[in-house]
Amino acid sequence: MNTFAIASRDELWLRGALVESRLMHGQARQRGQTIEASDARDERLIRACDQAIDDAGAIVAALRDARVRVVVRATREHDAETVETTITIAIGGVSVVTTPADALHDHELLRTLAESRPAAKIASLPIVWQNGSAAVLLHEAVGHASEHGARPVPWPSWLSVEVPLVSRRETFRDVPLPRMTHLVARQRGAPFAMPDERIEVQLIAGGAYDPVTDVVTIDVAVSTSGSFTIQQTRSRIAASLSGAAGEPIRYPGVICSREGQELFVASYAPLMITDPLT
Repeated sequence: MNTFAIASRDELWLRGALVESRLMHGQARQRGQTIEASDARDERLIRACDQAIDDAGAIVAALRDARVRVVVRATREHDAETVETTITIAIGGVSVVTTPADALHDHELLRTLAESRPAAKIASLPIVWQNGSAAVLLHEAVGHASEHGARPVPWPSWLSVEVPLVSRRETFRDVPLPRMTHLVARQRGAPFAMPDERIEVQLIAGGAYDPVTDVVTIDVAVSTSGSFTIQQTRSRIAASLSGAAGEPIRYPGVICSREGQELFVASYAPLMITDPLT
């Protein structure tokens, strides 16, 4: 029998003040194909959850120009306990998802991006994916495709993508599914020539993968051409990758949704270039 236990605290902060706090707890016991769920309390996990939310609150209280959501998940499965804290920071209609260790740095990045203005209109130009944002493109085209067992497509030989899948669930009420734990894209010996005319992508609003059509959708939130949407097949995206440089850069967070279950996936990618995708 496999037992999954969780305590989760979800808080909303506005301009440095706590306005809402919710506690969720429960256990799920799986015997074969049967899952028995209840809202039983695990006091050890609740204490760990409350300690983590207090630690995060000391950071969030300083973010007086933002809307902030803090979620702490303390879980136990297969006798292994984990505590995960994610912080979603929103300013001026754009947002990042981060952790306590990176929250202040990512808040400053978000402030800068929220104040930026498009330098040019959208055009069919090469795209330079900055701030690790190519990780979101690969999250959909490689990660979600792997979760759905999609057919392989030919990626460039210089690109490697580490995207392990394990059984994960958001709450004790959910059925565990094969999900990404993290995504790390690396380049080795990739060509790199910065285009004279280009679109520079700094922040992504969201993405999706359709396993029926094999189409990836990326909603760009901040770029030198403003906000826009990309919709292309995985084959087209793979063929468009024309270069990369440097080590993987931490992208400020990806909340991955599948079957209504939202989970944090740490994501990294180097500076990358694609041919026009708009």
